[in-house]
Amino acid sequence: MIIRGLTLAALTVLSSAAHAQTPTETTHALDRVLTQGEVRPLAAIAAVRLRHGRVAYSYYGGFARQSPDGAVPVGPQTLFRIASISKVVTTIGLMELVEQGKIDLDQDASDYLGFRLRNPDFPQTPITVRMLLNHTSSIRDADGYMLPPDHRISEFFDATRKPGDPGYHFAHGDGHAPGTWFEYCNLCYGLVGTIMERASGERFDHYQQTHVLDPLGIDGGYNRMALAHPERLATLYSHQFKGWEAETDTQPLTPSWNAASLASYTLGTNGTLFSPQGGLRISMEGLTRLARFMLGHGTLDGRTLLSARSIDLMQTPSWQYDGRNGDCPYPIASYGLSMARLTGARDSSGRETRPYKGYSGDLAGHLGDAYSLHSGFWYDPATGDGFLFAADGFPDAGQERPGAYSSFTRVEEEIFTALAEAGTSAP
Repeated sequence: MIIRGLTLAALTVLSSAAHAQTPTETTHALDRVLTQGEVRPLAAIAAVRLRHGRVAYSYYGGFARQSPDGAVPVGPQTLFRIASISKVVTTIGLMELVEQGKIDLDQDASDYLGFRLRNPDFPQTPITVRMLLNHTSSIRDADGYMLPPDHRISEFFDATRKPGDPGYHFAHGDGHAPGTWFEYCNLCYGLVGTIMERASGERFDHYQQTHVLDPLGIDGGYNRMALAHPERLATLYSHQFKGWEAETDTQPLTPSWNAASLASYTLGTNGTLFSPQGGLRISMEGLTRLARFMLGHGTLDGRTLLSARSIDLMQTPSWQYDGRNGDCPYPIASYGLSMARLTGARDSSGRETRPYKGYSGDLAGHLGDAYSLHSGFWYDPATGDGFLFAADGFPDAGQERPGAYSSFTRVEEEIFTALAEAGTSAP
């Protein structure tokens, strides 16, 4: 579906309407990113700056979606399909099962999956749950990482798939045994979702809603058809030369899978259905609560879901780039259980993991990149400072303006830069 682009003036009006405060230098900078950060204007930017765990500044510019009645503006409760930040929330759910003794991070994942998971190059080396979480499993996304309800995730690893095939999902011929090499893998989180279903006895989307999102008071979910407030959902767009092209979450909503196939789904056979790796719909209000939960060491508003030790495990790198032990297109030089650390160390592209010039922090969190959206969930465990954002309406994947000094996109760098000094007068 193609929607004709809004004018720069219209985007600016939407941005200004989102602020009750007098426009600030940060607001003007983000207005410029919204309208001029890419080759064509972005659809939306939503951004929050945390200081000491509190919202010190927020910005909502552009539109969540187009409708027959006009553009729906972005706001604090707008739900975005937030891409790989979803992995953090998925891991919170997993760590609850770890604390209950139902899952051991260093156990062979095969024991939980119900089928043997081995890289044929290393048949005697177990692939552990921890390796799935920190992208060192030797599993590759290959030609895809989702299957419909009537298929089993084990099909990805069927012996009929051979090295060299587009659908072969193991690293081959590089000599890197499981646990020794980092390569980003979304399919691993489909396996994690499958393990969670088998350990909990609940379908992944239901489990996450009941045991993570609802207890934390976070609106949203992994199943767009079960959202409490579907009217808050943003449509994600790419901005093409001919106009806005809807990528996902168009209104009226349609199910990803038909009801009959879901009704006959066998629990614990295919955790990819609701995209544990990227399918969470969440707002800036939700990301703020998530950051407060992490900064609260597993407790939010008196409700404890995880121990401080589990939060520390998530945040602490179990892999660090040493110049020869990984390959990743993103600004990732260290990674824990679904979480990276931005320390300034160089990533595998040789660029420093500094989100803005002059940065000398130690932010923990994750980025997101899917359906022409880039997102960020970053906070400093020591200070409570944070950068939360979603930017939608990029050109086609791979066509974004590259970062000037990091492996982030240029727009991400500019959002970080604009937010860096925002809210300094906040108490």
